[in-house]
Amino acid sequence: MKRIDVEVTDGVVVLNGAVTSLSAKRLAGVLAWWVPGSRDVVNGLEVSPPQEDNDDEVVDAIRLVLEKDPFVNAAQIRVSCRNYIVTLEGLVKSEAQRQMAEADAWYVFRVDWVVNLLQTEK
Repeated sequence: MKRIDVEVTDGVVVLNGAVTSLSAKRLAGVLAWWVPGSRDVVNGLEVSPPQEDNDDEVVDAIRLVLEKDPFVNAAQIRVSCRNYIVTLEGLVKSEAQRQMAEADAWYVFRVDWVVNLLQTEK
């Protein structure tokens, strides 16, 4: 990472500065969302050197986020993405985990929509 400047006003987190990868930009944004009291995150981080974005980059970032989330068991979740529309499939233990996995996907920079097909154990 190069440098991240953080400003918070009334629960809105603004990230500025520069990072070395799209993954770092996305992870920083998700970590900002995870802070209690965050109402919105404006991710203005510059990626230097610039990288081309694509659906595979989004999938990699969501997998990383799900693995880092202590409230979600990422082992049984499949993630796919087409045109920045993310689909979550698999099995989770509870409705709370289902909702948390969806929120994690929404928190990832550049995701335009999330289709949550996760099933809960009965």
